Amino acid sequence: MVEPHAVRHICLTETPEAAAKLFEQQGLNAYRLEQLLLSTAAAGERRRSEAVELLDAWGRSTRTELYVPPTLDGHPLGLIVALHGAGGSGAEMEPYMQPLADACGAVLLCPTAHQPIGGSNNFDLAGLFGSRFNEARWTTDPGDFPVRAFRWARENLAIDVDHCALVGASMGGIATWGIASRRWDSLAMAASINGAPSIWEMFGPDQTMRELLPNLVNLPFTVVHGSRDQQIAPILDTEAVTQLRRMGHQRISLVEVPDGEHKLSTMQIDPGNPQFDKIVHYFRSARRTPWPLRVRHHARESENGRAHWVEIKDIIPGQTATVEGRVVDRKHLDVRTSGCSRICVFLSDRLIDPGRVLVTVNDAPREILFRPSMVDAITTYVHAEADPGRMAHMVVEVEMPEIRE
Repeated sequence: MVEPHAVRHICLTETPEAAAKLFEQQGLNAYRLEQLLLSTAAAGERRRSEAVELLDAWGRSTRTELYVPPTLDGHPLGLIVALHGAGGSGAEMEPYMQPLADACGAVLLCPTAHQPIGGSNNFDLAGLFGSRFNEARWTTDPGDFPVRAFRWARENLAIDVDHCALVGASMGGIATWGIASRRWDSLAMAASINGAPSIWEMFGPDQTMRELLPNLVNLPFTVVHGSRDQQIAPILDTEAVTQLRRMGHQRISLVEVPDGEHKLSTMQIDPGNPQFDKIVHYFRSARRTPWPLRVRHHARESENGRAHWVEIKDIIPGQTATVEGRVVDRKHLDVRTSGCSRICVFLSDRLIDPGRVLVTVNDAPREILFRPSMVDAITTYVHAEADPGRMAHMVVEVEMPEIRE
């Protein structure tokens, strides 16, 4: 019998072609492979607290605190990735987050930030910490430690991949807004403590933030802010929550802590307090739906262009691209997009039946022969940061017609 951890290892270390050959020799098809990658049958993770090494996309390592709580009611464990504030570390963040992990029934990973690759000028923190802020910080790049932490957990632990959350404080709260607005489809919920969608809103409109904010309508979100925070103005969170509610967001909460200052130690993230209980409630009641019948997504960067089964590619510089996909029926997908020259559509039997299907893009119909491919399944699993919930059985690329003036 093939074990899930062995299947993950083969997918992530062999070429897709070599892995497909191995699996086919063992009698596996693409559907059975997906079931094994989603399996939590080996979920008997022992309770423990230890440090692990986490690698980013550039091969740098960081110390990451791992805490595994006891299971709740025998259910598979979820996952919380918690991001510390400026000048902090994962080791300092872990004690504040452990009670949340216990109450949520979730593995806790607390990485420690590094300085960004490529000499980033840290514009998103300049208004808070000064234009010469050159310390370690989080970025929204999928190669940075926050996204890699989710990948590490999916590779190494038998977690419920549809029950994952991002939680951050201060600088980590800013990163939570930024990452969640770009990669919302990989999360069940998110929570920001004394953060903000954008510090630049203190000085004027942040167009990027405002154009990506609608993505969060899809994601349960808990916002916690101390009323005495003098470092990040609570109004930045309040205004963003108000905007999202106007957009129709019904699963967003704002909890103001009357005596809360900027330091996490003043925020009373403890059982019995509203700020704690609301995060736990949102986590325990939220689950990702990996193959929804309708998807809407905005993107500024191609590396964050995918949402569930549609992906924006080759975004026109300076524009925010949009895509909306809907399942007409089990033989027909309809996609509308703007601001890009190419898209990808990911097909799965959880979305559409194999055989001849119709994929309509911007009113142009294309007949596709959907043949599930083991190689495509493995390739998309790897490219999706080892997330079997984003694994497809076939990928269709569509070029957009050239726009003439």
